[in-house]
Amino acid sequence: MTELKISTGLWVFAGPVDRFATKGYRPPTSLREQVEMASKVEGIKGVECHQSDFEEVSPSEFKKWLDDLGLQCSNVNTNVWTDPKFALGAFSHPDEGIRRQAIDEGKRAVDIARETGAKSIGLWLGSDGFDYPFQVDYVGHWGRLIESIAEVADYAAPDVKVGIEYKVKEPRTHILISDAGKALSICLELGKENVGVTIDFGHALMCGESPAEALCFLARHGKLFNVHFNDAYGLWDDDMFVGSLRIWETMEFLYWARETGYEGWLGLDQFPFREDPVKAARMSVDMLRRLWELIDRIPKEEFERALREMDPCETHRILREVVFGR
Repeated sequence: MTELKISTGLWVFAGPVDRFATKGYRPPTSLREQVEMASKVEGIKGVECHQSDFEEVSPSEFKKWLDDLGLQCSNVNTNVWTDPKFALGAFSHPDEGIRRQAIDEGKRAVDIARETGAKSIGLWLGSDGFDYPFQVDYVGHWGRLIESIAEVADYAAPDVKVGIEYKVKEPRTHILISDAGKALSICLELGKENVGVTIDFGHALMCGESPAEALCFLARHGKLFNVHFNDAYGLWDDDMFVGSLRIWETMEFLYWARETGYEGWLGLDQFPFREDPVKAARMSVDMLRRLWELIDRIPKEEFERALREMDPCETHRILREVVFGR
């Protein structure tokens, strides 16, 4: 990765709600307003959306908005969790009719990607999981899940990539695709070139991963397709602005994105419940840029030697001088 390609989820600029403020923390915004807000953030070149955003707006109209504002559609995500019919699952649901509707939504995301010029879709299957012991047939659930992903991937091939996004919990207490290893196992089992993984920085923290290690693990197999960036304490999906908490882990992630040759998007996936969304997005973009510039200043040979020697005192001495000066 030689230069930053920063995008943002349009939901960053929506009216966020939670179970304590079901009317939201600020007035809702239209899709057009979200696009316009994204365009106000210098450095953002792309936007992510959901297939469910297109109930009243056509993909062609949406693309024209983006073209007029100098933006690209970087990814189309598949929303199969807000509709109550998916409460007990979508791609893994034992009811063939419900599962078929979920698969069709995935294919719809592919259609929208093709119409808007996006090169990938996202599958975060948040409803596919369980909450209690003895609630589901794990063997059947996993079988149906993988078969459903395969069908969407076949429909998307060869021109649209499918990024599987993992998360350990929420909205279910246990989501089936919970970590990088499970996501990669699906990719390897399917053996399809267009099936890979989306890393969400906060999701990696939630399941106890080192985000940078997960990146390298996936890159080793050529399966890192997309990145969702935010920050989190690690216990929950906090979706805070980039670098507000985990500066060293964020810097390490960017370092290894560069070293492994990642050429995809870095997409903001944050929920500024009580903050100005445009300002919060600017904070993230600015942090990514500043850390990227700092990585440029790392003395390459000296730093790589310290890594080979596995000497954290030396690597952090070098980083401290780069970040804070002598």
